[in-house]
Amino acid sequence: MSEQTKMVFSLLVGILYLLAGVGEILVSVLPDIGIPEILQIPGDLIGGLVLILVGLVLLFGARELSLGTHEGVAYMHVGIALAGIFGMVAFLSLSAEFVTLAIFEGEPVSFGLFSAEITPQIYLALIALYGFIIWGKEFSSGLLRD
Repeated sequence: MSEQTKMVFSLLVGILYLLAGVGEILVSVLPDIGIPEILQIPGDLIGGLVLILVGLVLLFGARELSLGTHEGVAYMHVGIALAGIFGMVAFLSLSAEFVTLAIFEGEPVSFGLFSAEITPQIYLALIALYGFIIWGKEFSSGLLRD
């Protein structure tokens, strides 16, 4: 893939992360702001800061790639890795919450109930996972001997 494609991917995903992070912070500070429920944005100050951090790393990578420096690829890889790590933590936390409900509370757990609790950290991590799948060989180059 070309550096231009990586720059566009990093720019778009970085903007999505930044917007979701600002949205989470706004909802936590102003709970009656009325952000559409379809985006599943909770009022989580720390989660919003994490999303902003990932977004800024990806945007900085896009800026470096637009300037023609190859170091932007490293920022893009770190941003994708951070997105994957925080997305996995959010997914595991959500899964543990539902397992606790099912085992200890005796509550019936359905897919609809599970999907209603999916946050931007989880669904944006799926987009980053797509980037990892495309550029996965670059992540591991030099780590494993061919």
